[in-house]
Amino acid sequence: MGIGTPNQIFALRPYTALNNTRVNNVADCGSVSNDTCIGGQGGVFSSQASSSYSVSIKGNWNGSEVDEEDSTGSYVYFNDKVSFLSAASVYGFPVVMERSISGLPIGSNSSFLLAAVKGGVAPSQVVGLWPGSRSLAAVDGLMVVGGYDTSRVAGNFTTFPISDASSRLPCPLQVNVTGLTFAGWSLLNDSDTMTACVEPYKQKFVFTPAIANYFAQITGQNSTAIKGMGYNSTNPPLGELVVTLSNGYTTTISNSELFALRRGSDQYGRYAITNASVVEAGISDNRDEAESTQTPTLGGLFLTFNYLIIDYESDEFRMAPAVTSSQDTEASLETLCTPTPTPLAPPPASPTPAPKHSTNTGAIVGGVVAGVVVLIVAAVALFLYRRRLRKQREQPPIAEMASPAVSPRSMSDVYTLRSPTTWGSVDASGTDKPQAAVHEMAATGPPAEMEVPR
Repeated sequence: MGIGTPNQIFALRPYTALNNTRVNNVADCGSVSNDTCIGGQGGVFSSQASSSYSVSIKGNWNGSEVDEEDSTGSYVYFNDKVSFLSAASVYGFPVVMERSISGLPIGSNSSFLLAAVKGGVAPSQVVGLWPGSRSLAAVDGLMVVGGYDTSRVAGNFTTFPISDASSRLPCPLQVNVTGLTFAGWSLLNDSDTMTACVEPYKQKFVFTPAIANYFAQITGQNSTAIKGMGYNSTNPPLGELVVTLSNGYTTTISNSELFALRRGSDQYGRYAITNASVVEAGISDNRDEAESTQTPTLGGLFLTFNYLIIDYESDEFRMAPAVTSSQDTEASLETLCTPTPTPLAPPPASPTPAPKHSTNTGAIVGGVVAGVVVLIVAAVALFLYRRRLRKQREQPPIAEMASPAVSPRSMSDVYTLRSPTTWGSVDASGTDKPQAAVHEMAATGPPAEMEVPR
């Protein structure tokens, strides 16, 4: 995903708690040459380097409802050109620059999802997601807007309600965990229930401090010798983690996914092994935190074993066992319009194809490389898709792990995305596309078309 003119490349994780795209400021990394910092944040933005950058104020900005802000944060609201790999460009797209969070918004009032539908490149705001695998045998995932990938679904879907703003936790996708075991040891008391968010933005599980402490005890974690939830790689814990929800939906996290050599952002900004002598559990070490400050979360590791469909229009999300094969599968896309029928249900008998269910057309798709998402928007009649992102070509290879980073290539040859003529325009002087052929979003005051249900 490129932002600005010329494009500044980003790899953003999808975040259900965001309604507007957020990026980090280049100043937070000190300089544009700090690859370790820039790679770890999925890219940083320099306003001075973009000729199409247009700063705004919160009251006149054209994004969706303003996301939660903390009292110490610094937030810059602006509009700029956004380009999606091999697909479309959008001028005047609303973006927030801040210091702590970067992410692609897939919340209930997402300005990104709305733009995809208003621009006519996706039939609905339904999101289908399999985040891939971050094991040592990493597998690319896939995110679909307006449909889902049937090739990654291994069973029937189970439906859950979308939680509203008055819910206990600050997230739309919530479940009740009634069973949690590791290697046969129960981490939850029989009468306990843990309400948790299903959130792809976070990779690791987040449990209560008490559960994290008990997990460390039964696995022999020595925090004095190894910081975090880490273990000596010559003697890692054995066993699988089993998560059971209140409706009986059960997921088993394999040992090879739950434990992996410690990784992070290397000197080239790539996600790679940083310490081959330490195996780290996919469970956040919050043992010393106050319970009131922690939000139990089933993150990307949980979704490696579960295919997720988010349908805000129908006030529901669905999960089904995922195909977790170590080999990449050929995507098979199924379009979902809203309101949607239950996926995988047989269509009604009719001599005419049902307009709300079609295959390999209408959805927009993005590759998720080891848990990092980049969207690809198609602006032609049959929407193109691609499963994999290009790897960085010019960086020296790392023996331990192939890089999932996106090659910082030019995207000046992307197609343009046309918009309804009622939408306004922004100052895009110096851009590489004629103003009449681009999708424009108003930079002064949200028009009626930008209002989203819920």
